[in-house]
Amino acid sequence: MNKKLVSVLLAFVCVAGLAGCGSSATSGGAAASGQSAGAGGTQVTDDSGAATSDQITDGGSFIYGLATEINNFDPFTATTADAKSIYFNIYEGLLKVTTDGDFEPGLAESYEMSDDAKTYTFVLRDGVKFHNGQDLTMEDVLYSVELAIDSGITGYDNIESFDSTDGKTLTVTLKKASTDFLADACQAIVPKDSDDNGELALAPVGTGPYKMSDMEVQDHVTLAKNADYWGTPGHLDEITIKFIASSSDLLVNYQSGAIDGFTANAGITEQVDQNTSVITPANSNAVQMLALNNAAKPFDDVRVRQAVSYAVDSDEIINGVNYGYGVKIGSAVIPGLSKYYDDSLASVYDVNDDKAKELLTEAGYADGFEFTVKVPSVYQVHIDTAQVIVNELAKVGITMNIEQVDWATWLDNVYTNRDYEATIISVDGAIASPTAFLSRYVSDAGNNFVNFSSADFDAAYEEATSAIDDTARVDGFKKCQQIISDEAASVYIQDISNILVYNNGFGGFAGYPLYAVDFSAIYKAGA
Repeated sequence: MNKKLVSVLLAFVCVAGLAGCGSSATSGGAAASGQSAGAGGTQVTDDSGAATSDQITDGGSFIYGLATEINNFDPFTATTADAKSIYFNIYEGLLKVTTDGDFEPGLAESYEMSDDAKTYTFVLRDGVKFHNGQDLTMEDVLYSVELAIDSGITGYDNIESFDSTDGKTLTVTLKKASTDFLADACQAIVPKDSDDNGELALAPVGTGPYKMSDMEVQDHVTLAKNADYWGTPGHLDEITIKFIASSSDLLVNYQSGAIDGFTANAGITEQVDQNTSVITPANSNAVQMLALNNAAKPFDDVRVRQAVSYAVDSDEIINGVNYGYGVKIGSAVIPGLSKYYDDSLASVYDVNDDKAKELLTEAGYADGFEFTVKVPSVYQVHIDTAQVIVNELAKVGITMNIEQVDWATWLDNVYTNRDYEATIISVDGAIASPTAFLSRYVSDAGNNFVNFSSADFDAAYEEATSAIDDTARVDGFKKCQQIISDEAASVYIQDISNILVYNNGFGGFAGYPLYAVDFSAIYKAGA
């Protein structure tokens, strides 16, 4: 089955992620759409909605404010969504995801997938240079594939063999059929031997439209336009990502002109001058959840998890915390993956305090119980969500204490060591596939930080990922979501709408089906 796709209009989507609308530690995939027009904006468009050529000015710089510091740009080991969103501009894979969630040639000029979805063939593109001036060769590709396997990148554990007989064509044979390898093939290609000792973490080298030119720990990263880029180049000469720790500080810096754009929570946007700004709501492409540690009492009892799900009011959180900017989900998969997303799950646990109390009584907690939720202190949206949930759970006799922890502590204690009772976080995905969101629920998955364990889910997931027929695949992933819902693995609240705020002297922002910031789409608006 020959798969050759046309080029894609590169675009920009808000930054946010597994650690809430901000950062993430996950190896999955996502897709969602955003809005390219915003309240109060003065961007001029033609009838198609795209800026006309005389309104785009090449050159110049853009300063982007980011609430979390990035100190690892290694595409094989970085765990946060913010890191991925930035190095999206630096690295490229054999394939690229398009704005509608499909795939097109990237560093491979063409590709084919066999009818049984077990053999993939990629023909390497000529004339591509890395940021260090080296030509892209098959040796670099083979090194990168081996590195992805050794690093445990999702999907690469399914590779049976890979080789090239002519230095131009790569053949990958899988252990079991998987149409998901199209998404997996978007994994970064790097120069041979460039990451033998983790060098890429602070000195990334890729083939993308922008390259790192400067980095100051705890302060900023500067990306410069790649003059040798093989594809459509970016408009701006330079992008600076400033690390600014809080929402209020981001606002102050924006209002003073120290930064040109940032991603804001709904409350902050109320303080932005809409006459000089473009305000663009867009899905964050991440699942906000009250994550329950299924291995910790009392959440090891499905009835307790269901009771909590009935007590949490997603609509109240969306309207009270996010001013209505959010999509109620009830699923572990984002709505942006519309083909696979089961929208019926959004109403399964509509608020029912009587049902919650009944389940708590059945589980032996007629008088309720007390637990602590650990929330990353850097994400105000999750702190505010926790405060709402405190009151919601109190109505059914449950006392929830809030403990704010710094991001490093959250990653270590909660995500890695699973030493917690509950947390509030947004989980993103690294590839445009439902597997990116669902694979973490497999019982023995390394990133199954909620400790969900279900033989039924494991079997359903195996069946879904092995399916080649598209209908069977879609049905299989919906069955997986249904099991997660029935067993209330956690409480799935919303896909938060991140709100991008930027100076109206810039344009070129649009939705993108990944948790990514595509700086090559940004331009200075002409007169």
